[in-house]
Amino acid sequence: MGPTLIFDKSSLESLNLDEAVLLEQLYSSVITPIFFVECLGDLEKHIRSNSTTEQLVGSLADRTPECECHVTVHHLDVLRAELSGRFDMAMTLGRPYVKGGQAVQLGDQRGMIFRPSKEQEALQRWMSREFLEAERGIAKWWRRALTAIDLDAVANAVMREIGPHWRKPKSLEEARAMADIIIDNTDQQWLLGFGIDLLGVPEAKDWVMKDWIDRRRPPLRKHLPYFIFMLSINIFFCLVLPTQLLKNVKPSHHIDLAYLYYLPFCSVFTSKDNFHVQIVPLFLDPTQTFVNGIELKEDLKRLDEYYSALPTEEFNQGLNHFARNPPLDRTFLITRLWDTYLPKWRTSGPPPVVNEQIQKALLEMVNKIKDSSKPSGGANSIEELSYVTMENKIHLRKGKWRRYSPELEQRIIDGEKNR
Repeated sequence: MGPTLIFDKSSLESLNLDEAVLLEQLYSSVITPIFFVECLGDLEKHIRSNSTTEQLVGSLADRTPECECHVTVHHLDVLRAELSGRFDMAMTLGRPYVKGGQAVQLGDQRGMIFRPSKEQEALQRWMSREFLEAERGIAKWWRRALTAIDLDAVANAVMREIGPHWRKPKSLEEARAMADIIIDNTDQQWLLGFGIDLLGVPEAKDWVMKDWIDRRRPPLRKHLPYFIFMLSINIFFCLVLPTQLLKNVKPSHHIDLAYLYYLPFCSVFTSKDNFHVQIVPLFLDPTQTFVNGIELKEDLKRLDEYYSALPTEEFNQGLNHFARNPPLDRTFLITRLWDTYLPKWRTSGPPPVVNEQIQKALLEMVNKIKDSSKPSGGANSIEELSYVTMENKIHLRKGKWRRYSPELEQRIIDGEKNR
């Protein structure tokens, strides 16, 4: 485990493979659909180098975390879920919103199995360098949908609707504050209909409006917080566009801007992109952290040097032996982040020693849960669940690192052969 982290392409491509594996080990990565849009978009570019575009994108796929990572749901699907009452941002803040959970029962025990969703399956193909034509087409469609919008026309429409009396902001911070003032001081019924159209879900307008009225018109900031969050991002951008606060605004900034829609699903966001460096901190909750990609790279480089200096015997026991937790030294960025988001790690003690017989019994139980559990009506709360399982495929070795000791690695290989 580790602090939940969202990264963009700029941060990941700055890392070498060994550094990327350490990021995977010490953070719990949240991968956004926009990350795929960014990376797969490179397949259409003519890059003047000795490598093909597929080799370059493939190299990035190798560095993408595969252990302790989750692909969060597309932001429009999250919005639709909130509008229909199936998503509560207060219950999700700091964690990915994933699909694929199936309520099951084994005997008298209820549980939840997270089988690979379509997003997770796409991640597996991505990391296997299976860049399917269909996936390229989807990424192309997403990118065109994001960049085909006339930024100036949208800004003019927004300002025309909310009123021309708003002056131009003098700073990005002021623009952020103005966006909130506009939202909180605009007729809420009009704002709800306007926002639904602006954010691209007009099919939901009639029944969302009816539901809101039936509930006696609760404040939208409390009733639909994710909707308001997305709307504030767009109004902020429209306030900034007519100014010189952001230089060289390009259509591609729609992709950069779309990353902000996923901020509620992480504790830490990292990027080297100047657009993100300026804007992301303005939209973070006080409990969240922005890390410049340069600082992230420097910290992972130090970690690489730190762990590589271990005695050979200890190094060969694998990352899950010597890097289950970060170093105790708070000069490491990752250590400070663990202290902030996982404060009990320092007093948790070493993991229990599990002998081969217990490991075998645990594996048999996991397989029984996976193969024999029957669909059920589900539980009313997580406290009623006896087990939760998630499936993922990982490489036992990556870069210069092995994940487990040679003995455990061999047992895993033998177990796969016998299934």
